[in-house]
Amino acid sequence: MIETSTVEFDEDYATDNPEARPGSYAMLAVTDTGSGMSKHVLDHVFEPFFTTKEVGKGTGLGLSMVYGFIKQTGGHVRIYSELGIGTVVRLYLPRSKEVATAVSTPAAAPTELPTGTETILLVEDDPLVRTYTESQLSALGYRVIAAENAQRAIEAFEQGCRPDLLFTDMVMPGGMNGRALAEHLCARQPGLKVLYTSGYAHNAFDQSPEDADQLKHLLGKPYRRRDLAAKVREVIDEHTAAADGGSDRRDAATGSLGRA
Repeated sequence: MIETSTVEFDEDYATDNPEARPGSYAMLAVTDTGSGMSKHVLDHVFEPFFTTKEVGKGTGLGLSMVYGFIKQTGGHVRIYSELGIGTVVRLYLPRSKEVATAVSTPAAAPTELPTGTETILLVEDDPLVRTYTESQLSALGYRVIAAENAQRAIEAFEQGCRPDLLFTDMVMPGGMNGRALAEHLCARQPGLKVLYTSGYAHNAFDQSPEDADQLKHLLGKPYRRRDLAAKVREVIDEHTAAADGGSDRRDAATGSLGRA
């Protein structure tokens, strides 16, 4: 699957990704459903002459040339891969400044990010992404309980955590993915709000009509603080509005810990 879009990198993203610079980019993404790459391969994928092919079958120069071209243009490249699932390569090319200077438009006034005080159970196996997301959510006012996989999330639940929102990665190691975790916790806490995240595009998942409805709240990686703040608030507020008239039932489900 091939996608294109425009992307704005803010200071928060650049801080978390030192190779990227704040600004406006044109993004080209290519997603496959191949065998995926191991962490070892990902760590060396852009090195010249590194290849997983047999001797004489590949030079290992293709991706290193792509990397060099992207860097020469002041761009950025990200690869997200899961073994047995597939790979996404995203190329970010700086947008032309000539278009921006040709049309005189007033600068948009900065807008305040939506905040909250609810409790969020964050489930993310990538330690860097988990730390970044936890810090961003905490800065927005939320109480965050972070878990590295589904089993840790279930343990937190069994120890009394009753979150207002489950924010979970779709693809995780350990035998239980994000959807299975959500189904397990929602069965024990009816009305639990769920927000999924993934490095894959929404359409990359095989979906039944029920899955499509369940995955309507999916935040793609990488995400900016502004996108995170808006999506979290959207999911919480949508479910809260739908539950008007049944707040007593919802409060009983979330429990005292969720309001701490």
